[in-house]
Amino acid sequence: MKGNFQQAFVQSRAVVVVAPTLDGITAVRAVFARNPQIQSAGVSSTERLIDAARTEQDLVGIQSELRYFVKLVNFVICDPGALAALQARFVAAASRLILDAGIPVTFESTLLADWTASTGSVLDNALERRIYQNSMANIAARDPRDTPSVLMADRLFRYLLREPEAREKAFATLQRVQWEARELDGPMRYVYPEFVKQRREALGLPELATPVQNENPQLGSSLEPKWNLPPSAGTGEGQFGEALQFDTRGVEFGPWVRRFLAQVRRNWFIPYAAMSLRGHVAVSFNVHKDGTITDVVVARSCTVEVFNESSYKAVAASNPTVPLPPEYPDEKALITISFHYNETPPQK
Repeated sequence: MKGNFQQAFVQSRAVVVVAPTLDGITAVRAVFARNPQIQSAGVSSTERLIDAARTEQDLVGIQSELRYFVKLVNFVICDPGALAALQARFVAAASRLILDAGIPVTFESTLLADWTASTGSVLDNALERRIYQNSMANIAARDPRDTPSVLMADRLFRYLLREPEAREKAFATLQRVQWEARELDGPMRYVYPEFVKQRREALGLPELATPVQNENPQLGSSLEPKWNLPPSAGTGEGQFGEALQFDTRGVEFGPWVRRFLAQVRRNWFIPYAAMSLRGHVAVSFNVHKDGTITDVVVARSCTVEVFNESSYKAVAASNPTVPLPPEYPDEKALITISFHYNETPPQK
């Protein structure tokens, strides 16, 4: 009311971080829609912090600010385009400080590790080397059951896959860890296939197929509409195969669904993690009569955060889509779409 839009941005972060109730999120969305200056104030403030960064501690503090912004985007409160611009600015600032100014990478930045993944840049390589060094030190000092995060493990084993000398040196430390079954299914099996095979046998788990190190992540992911399943699709019984679920209200949706899924596919960028990790994500949203998409939310997340982000962005980037069939009786249709990474959608 007083025009303190920066304070409003800070308060909105508290809503999504402390108490993300549906009513609270809906109220914040309405306020942001009426007052675009709130997002602008938050973006400007974060840009100033990034541009003023001079130390490693500055980068750590900015990363915390950006995490809040990511949450606001995930709750469809802030524009994802603004986040992309901040992301590029943060990576550029980190590159400037770490590479040009010589500040050592002594913190495991999950945002940098995620946002620079697969770029092959000097900064990306420096981060992977530091993730390797930190992971080895942490594993050696901690309980054997305390394993790295999914993202850090992905980057760690990618580094080891590329560096034979480090791979051999790390093995003595890594084999002491009490890796869980889900971790044995991940990127480790590309680096230490024999070790993973032995551990799986000790746990009584079935043998995995021999991993192919050069496999294309895109080929390991699937978004399968399965147009002929179930037979009742399009008759109002609420399903359109395993990939897409909504109430057709008795209207023929076949052509619409084909065009919509083709659009989502074009906007679905598969993250590097799909080379070795698996999971599935469900995203729900409303499609209005004119094809406008609103209220995008990750309805069912998975443990691999980049999969959640990739799925969300595939839908958000498809706005607007094809208008609903003119005979559809409602003003909007609530749709849930499933994204499968390294998995085959279940058959009916």
